[in-house]
Amino acid sequence: MKKNTTAGILALVGLMALAGWGIAGPAENPAAHPEVEGAFTPDACEVCHQEVTPEVHSEWYDSKHGLLNVKCFVCHGSTGNDFSTNPGADRCVGCHADQVETMAAPFMKDKGCFTCHPAHALMAHLPVAVEGGDK
Repeated sequence: MKKNTTAGILALVGLMALAGWGIAGPAENPAAHPEVEGAFTPDACEVCHQEVTPEVHSEWYDSKHGLLNVKCFVCHGSTGNDFSTNPGADRCVGCHADQVETMAAPFMKDKGCFTCHPAHALMAHLPVAVEGGDK
């Protein structure tokens, strides 16, 4: 009987994940970007996110990417089908090919850029050790 209960709980958790309900809730991890009125412009993200998610905007604005004016769509794509809430290393390779190449190292297995680098602040490294590598 315990096995059926565990399977039921796992199935429920799986369905919640598919529905976009994680621990943080659906508003913080949307499956797609909300519809945007008007034409998409390079500054559209910044204008909206200053108001909607000011903490995320501030992290980006004060980061090297913000200072170098690397716009949101470079990493996240547009608000269309290419939008990604959690961009992979394939979005970084254009500017950071050498760093992305290090992701193939055995100690980096199952890790991504944001394992060590805070997503929007994009500082050099988080203060955690990566097994087999540097801090």
